[in-house]
Amino acid sequence: MTITLNRLAYQFGTDNATSSVSVGLSGSQDSNSISASIQINSTDLPDGKTFDDMTKADFETLAKSILAKLTTVTA
Repeated sequence: MTITLNRLAYQFGTDNATSSVSVGLSGSQDSNSISASIQINSTDLPDGKTFDDMTKADFETLAKSILAKLTTVTA
């Protein structure tokens, strides 16, 4: 299934600095579908990166990585 970015929203604190980013992802294949909203916080960012350093593609990749971890099935 191909998962695509469908939303990117920045949240700002009282100091006008980015406090988090919400990433919307969705995909479908045959009769199966998935829709997810991933909240990226500063602790999720790669070492040495800030929200302002990240591109749309960076957020998409990071959100997909977080989604994969969240949806891993364990026995």
